[in-house]
Amino acid sequence: MNCLRCHHTYQAHEKNSPRASSILRVGKCLVPGCDCAQYMDKIETIDEDLL
Repeated sequence: MNCLRCHHTYQAHEKNSPRASSILRVGKCLVPGCDCAQYMDKIETIDEDLL
């Protein structure tokens, strides 16, 4: 799956980041030149809309 913010894959994002607040959120994107600070998954967005 790709990040909703930067469209890079899950694997391109830093794992075990202190900013990661759940299993679905991972740290900053490691692709050079990308300023995405946190991976965001489509599943999380759907959950937030239901609240």
